[in-house]
Amino acid sequence: MTTALFKKGGTFRFRYLAGLAVLFLLINLAVRLALQAGFPGALPFSFAMLPGLAKGVLNDCAALTFVILLPATLLLLPTDRFLQRPSGTVFCLAILFLYSLVLVFTGAAEYFFWDEFRSRFNFIAVDYLIYTTEVFQNIVESYPLIPLLAGVFFTAAGITALAWTLLRRTGARAAHASQPAWESSWRARLSALGGLYAAAALVFALFTPFAGSQNRFWNEYAKNGVYELFSAYRHNQLDYRAFYRTMDTRRAFSLLRNKMREADSRFAPAGDDTLIHMAASGTPEKHPNVILVIMESMGSNWLGEYTPNLKELAGQGLSFTNMMSTGTRTVRGIEAVMLSVPPTPGNSIVRRPDNGQLFNLGTMFGAKGYEREFLYGGMGFFDNMNAFFSGNGYRVVDKLDFAPQHKTFATAWGQCDEDLYAESLSQADASYAAGRPFQQVLLTTTNHRPFTYPDGRVSIPSGASRRGAVAYSDYAIGKFMREAREKPWFDNTVFVFVGDHPSAIAGKAEVPADGYGIVCLMYGPRFFQPEKVDTLCSQIDVGPTLLAALGWEYRSQFFGEDARALPRDEGRAWISTYQLLGFRNNDRLVVLRPDGTAEVSRIASAGSAGDPAHADERLAAEAVASYQCAYDLFTEKKLKEQAVAVYTPHRRQAKDVSAAREGRPHGPQQRDARAEADFLPYMLFLAGHMSQ
Repeated sequence: MTTALFKKGGTFRFRYLAGLAVLFLLINLAVRLALQAGFPGALPFSFAMLPGLAKGVLNDCAALTFVILLPATLLLLPTDRFLQRPSGTVFCLAILFLYSLVLVFTGAAEYFFWDEFRSRFNFIAVDYLIYTTEVFQNIVESYPLIPLLAGVFFTAAGITALAWTLLRRTGARAAHASQPAWESSWRARLSALGGLYAAAALVFALFTPFAGSQNRFWNEYAKNGVYELFSAYRHNQLDYRAFYRTMDTRRAFSLLRNKMREADSRFAPAGDDTLIHMAASGTPEKHPNVILVIMESMGSNWLGEYTPNLKELAGQGLSFTNMMSTGTRTVRGIEAVMLSVPPTPGNSIVRRPDNGQLFNLGTMFGAKGYEREFLYGGMGFFDNMNAFFSGNGYRVVDKLDFAPQHKTFATAWGQCDEDLYAESLSQADASYAAGRPFQQVLLTTTNHRPFTYPDGRVSIPSGASRRGAVAYSDYAIGKFMREAREKPWFDNTVFVFVGDHPSAIAGKAEVPADGYGIVCLMYGPRFFQPEKVDTLCSQIDVGPTLLAALGWEYRSQFFGEDARALPRDEGRAWISTYQLLGFRNNDRLVVLRPDGTAEVSRIASAGSAGDPAHADERLAAEAVASYQCAYDLFTEKKLKEQAVAVYTPHRRQAKDVSAAREGRPHGPQQRDARAEADFLPYMLFLAGHMSQ
């Protein structure tokens, strides 16, 4: 066997690498066919699959230039003498087996990833590789891991045996036919290896995956999972100005200032690159406690049969029936609610460096003497949440800090929702006993795969489906509110429940305009009468709406507004993936792509003629302005508390509010003159920052 296989060392290396290339292409073909067999609703067997298959082969060939590098290096560096020994045979068999094992494992992982996200590998998979403990535990709890791993192992072993047999047979035929040997001198091998690395570098620099279908599912089908995984890792943070459509900076800020409609808002001077403004209120200030619950995967489609408690609270308080999340990840929801900014491309600000001391929702509560706490049933290092909240003024209480009696049931993601709410009540009691008002931010975990929860709470068995997890999450909310009503601090407390993102954002469109709806309500009998806000609004409006309802006058750099004051025909929302940035109004959607284009499309559900054609460009300009300004403000450190704090408009604010209440006009020239005086400290701060 050894003599026939290795008689021509160079020829063997060529056949071996060619075999690995064919194996890679065949396994990727098998993955696509498996996706079609498993998800025929999204990927039916029809003529529509043929372009996807063709583009998929091209994408696979591009990915192959990277995948082949390691085995090629291992195969081309050893000498012919080593490969002709028994140890060389074991070496080559080991490479073949490990290569097959990785490909089969990756293919299986892609199938289950599609089942969860209707996508090939993306930035979520990158995060999962980083947070291995939580993810591995979640996989153990969600899937029959031992049978799956055994299947992967034996499949890889079978592929190895078959491929090795074919190599032996072709090797014997090649030796018998005396085919020309592929030169195996060390110079020839190094040249071949250099050529492979050069090809990979060229693909890295120039290649763009083939797509082009109007159907997102077929575009995902054509992608190569391995390539997309490393592409997502590379592009997890994107320079907006390098990849996306831009506009003049001052025009962008001017456009945003003109669009914001907060009552009696006053902005920085018109020529300044900032959105710092004073949001004034004509109502007396109220200072209730605030418990803000960010609910895992609570899309608006779940408000109904499985959520009677949430539905009851919505009917008794301020309910937002047309609110959209900004993204598809929990950290996007945290970013939107806490910072009131549109999503920046790539990673959420929660995950980025230098994200401390930002002006956030808690900044105003801290200034008024509130105790601020972030409570999470999981390990807060996940997704950098502990660092983000502690760096922005909150005391972090995660799983490790829960009282022993509040640890009754847990999954890989953390303690069940009942435990989280029990800890919240305990912390609230402590703050009340100390005579301090409190603001809590809670993040739930139960409505997440593996969908397990304590037995006997709801009729759907634990672990059976997301419906059961939603029903349990609602059960826990009902129990929480019943227990809270018995507390002495309840009457002076506002409860806010908001989803972080829908449980699934699926559809043929890459950014489905109607796919981002979330549950949001504000409840407190002393502070909110039953009211529905049907205007299209955004997660970034939660903070400004809450503060306006409390009658607080404050300065901020928030992009969001009081959703109750938005005219119905001027509703808008920011929706995104990690690279595609969407901005929509009632009848149009703009999608900004990292190739610098801005695509405007009609929303099928709008059911109206909408604005004239020139409105497309106007809406695109608003999209560019908002995303560009959000990126600039964060990267230039203008979202910091210090940048907002140097703006002190108290003199102007008092005069303008008095004039507004008495009905006296205050002209633009008079306001601009006062603004210039009030902004002198701010301008000095900027000058000092720019000189550093």
